[in-house]
Amino acid sequence: MILPMKKLTLLVLDSQKKAALKTLRNFGAVHIEKEAASSDTLTELQNTYTRLQQAEALITESQPKKAEKAKTEPLTLNRNDLLQAVDEILDLKDQESNTRAAINKLTGDIEAYNAWGDFEPADIRSFEENGIYLTMGELPEKSYTALPETIKTVRLAGGKKTVRFAIVSETADVPADLPSDFSPLILPDMRLSAMHTERERLQKQLPSFKAKIGARTELLAPLKAEAKKLAKEIEFETVRAGMEVIPLEEDTAAAGSSVTVNASDVGNTASAVSGSAATAAVGAGNAANGTTGAAGKEPRRLARLSGYILAEKQADFAGLAKANGWAFIADDPAEEDAVPTAMRHNRFVQLLTPLTDFLGTVPGYREPDISLWFLLFFGIFFAMIFGDAGYGGILVILSLIGIVKAKAKEQPAPLAMQMFLYLGVLTVIWGTATCNWFGISVEYIPAWMKNLSIPAISNVTEESIRNANLMQFCFTLGLIQLTIGHIISIVRNIRSPQILGHIGSIAMLCGMYVVVLSLVVSAERYQINQPVLIAVGGGFALNFIFSNYQTGIGQSIVDSLKNIITMFLGVVNVFADIMSYIRLWAVGLAGSAISATVNQMAGPALGSFLIFFGVLLLFFGHGLNYIMNVLSVIVHGVRLNTLEFSNHVGLTWAGFKYEPFAE
Repeated sequence: MILPMKKLTLLVLDSQKKAALKTLRNFGAVHIEKEAASSDTLTELQNTYTRLQQAEALITESQPKKAEKAKTEPLTLNRNDLLQAVDEILDLKDQESNTRAAINKLTGDIEAYNAWGDFEPADIRSFEENGIYLTMGELPEKSYTALPETIKTVRLAGGKKTVRFAIVSETADVPADLPSDFSPLILPDMRLSAMHTERERLQKQLPSFKAKIGARTELLAPLKAEAKKLAKEIEFETVRAGMEVIPLEEDTAAAGSSVTVNASDVGNTASAVSGSAATAAVGAGNAANGTTGAAGKEPRRLARLSGYILAEKQADFAGLAKANGWAFIADDPAEEDAVPTAMRHNRFVQLLTPLTDFLGTVPGYREPDISLWFLLFFGIFFAMIFGDAGYGGILVILSLIGIVKAKAKEQPAPLAMQMFLYLGVLTVIWGTATCNWFGISVEYIPAWMKNLSIPAISNVTEESIRNANLMQFCFTLGLIQLTIGHIISIVRNIRSPQILGHIGSIAMLCGMYVVVLSLVVSAERYQINQPVLIAVGGGFALNFIFSNYQTGIGQSIVDSLKNIITMFLGVVNVFADIMSYIRLWAVGLAGSAISATVNQMAGPALGSFLIFFGVLLLFFGHGLNYIMNVLSVIVHGVRLNTLEFSNHVGLTWAGFKYEPFAE
């Protein structure tokens, strides 16, 4: 269930907010609304955290392969020593980057000067000492031959289209009458052969930087531990720097008079915190500081913090506030408040936690908790998509191994292993009911296993009959789940005429269920008769009139008319949502076909000298199919709960987790 929350507004003396936050963090039950915050301390902490993360990533990327790793003992370093080591790592990375940049530049220079040959730039510059200036460059053959006689040149080299030459002059100025297509040569710092030598030297040096970084694996543990500490410090400083500061007016009539809150400065807090409560808090603060707030002294200030606390923790917080002289107000959240979601489940429903954590799905505070239905139907979807008792048995065995290992270490069984055990058991049950064991043909399955199956959906039954029954089962499953979604909404709105809109939706679901069966399963068995049309039409009418009910029927009809296209499309969506459940049969059928195909491919090899390759093909084929089934569950099994079912419940998964400010 979703636990009720209280919105909390807390006032403390600005001078005591750091101590108050430490006390609040030790209490560990307040989810703080983090405000935009900035401070020199916060910037420094964030920069340090970034450097630690960069160093850890560099060492992880650069460390040698497992076979080459040397055993190193983790170090115990204080923050200063660790940051010094981080600087060394980052400096090595900078050296590596600079070396790569130098190699790239040399490579570009070699390509640019290669056509000019291996000349010494210093020799060209030495002519200037004798008053001779050489300007080297390129021109097309046609432009070179058209140069005026006033320009003295020495032809150095050239091909069929380009001429490389040097202009000889008595000044450093380039002749003004050169053609526009002239490309001057900027003299390099070294000759071509020296460039090759330097590039080779740098290329040999390059691997040493990565090796030096990768050799510092003993820093990984201290870096992770220090980053964890810094993350908590950043969180603390973000809250501290983001607290709103409220100036106070002092009663200057006499020294030692009490301090009162200026309501216009408090803003939103003024309506929640009484003047007497604020005065009591400040008085307690003065007593702690040994000051009185006398006239002529610097005005005092309050710091305000907002957040949320579990309603069941409100009394404990009140005692904490009283002991520390804080002013606070706790009230029910307003409709517009973004309230975090705290959930509590029994041991069975708790099995869903690993999946929702992986998906990052959290219902909104005011939305229904469908965890129980999610878990039940997800287990059924998982079993139908895997569809193989053998695959389920593997999952059961692996889960039990994980649970036993945890118990052997006197640790609680991981929730993920418990969830997999639940899913594995359901898969074994479904695979047994359909007589599907590793895709083995039914003629090779023992009779007692066949007898355990349910004839209507068993592989022993004729394929056309079995498939029709399985499709009908999928559609029936969809009708049940979507109807449950509207029943949940009816219970939540039991005192509102909106329940008539949900009853209309259930009627449409029932009518469309028959339509789907008629179109997909059998038009003779499931006819679209008058009762079906009445269910769809009457259901639509009820939904149209009452689904948007807030203040009256007229208002509800007007709102529906504003969204008339969406309302009509809703009928199509009901049809599509029921049809969507056929994916359970289709994906399960595809997985079974792949299993059978793998067996057929490996069968001939198992009875010959190629048995090793046959066994290898079985492991590879079934392993790949297993992975594909996992992906199918994520795509299809999760979708039916988080999209189709959730839409009919009215659940948008717009919530965020309750994460209290805690150690």
